[in-house]
Amino acid sequence: MRTVQSVVYWLFVCCLPVLLLTSAICWEVNELRLYEYGFDKYEISQATGIDKLELKRVAQHLVDYFNLKVNTAQIVVGKRGEEFNLFNERELVHLQDVRSLIQLDYLVQRGALLLLITCVLVLFFGFRVGWRMLVKGLSWGSLITVGLMVSLALWAFFGFEKLFILFHLVSFPNEYWMLDPAKDCLIRLFPEGFFYDAALLGFGAVILEASLLGGIALGILKLKAEKRERTD
Repeated sequence: MRTVQSVVYWLFVCCLPVLLLTSAICWEVNELRLYEYGFDKYEISQATGIDKLELKRVAQHLVDYFNLKVNTAQIVVGKRGEEFNLFNERELVHLQDVRSLIQLDYLVQRGALLLLITCVLVLFFGFRVGWRMLVKGLSWGSLITVGLMVSLALWAFFGFEKLFILFHLVSFPNEYWMLDPAKDCLIRLFPEGFFYDAALLGFGAVILEASLLGGIALGILKLKAEKRERTD
């Protein structure tokens, strides 16, 4: 039984980094201000000839597509008084792959949350562990999360291109992600710098969340220890 308890405990600990990371990805995918920030910073309107209002509409359409609210990523945009389909077939295939990856992220996020809650219930009611063990698990999970995110953030900071390529090689079963700026609008809408900024923002957000959770957990343990010492 001790072995089973340890397995459940460390499952609980490991669920935290998975939950925080997938939640950060979910937030970034749906945050229109992040898209608008990237469009402004990298002067996408000038690079594509599409005005800012149209770009905002494109971003909202992609968010809707990623969330299964529309059936296609294709969108008609206006440029210098003319209307045209924004994406070609290669880009549409890649965006479909991206949507599948995002849906997988949502699934993993929900699964991690459900597993975390289940582990807490099993530990608390099944194995009758005290609340201190759960709080310690939270602090361990936070520590692991911070360590992992700092490592990824440093990798991104010093070698983002290699990390970016590795991510695509692992995540996509084809080469449709290899786009040409001369022919493909998608890579002009979202240059590599956009993903660099998004990655560092996501890692930073997770580090901050994990640090806050870990700090609260350690603070609770410290206060209870001091109270116990005064009582003794």
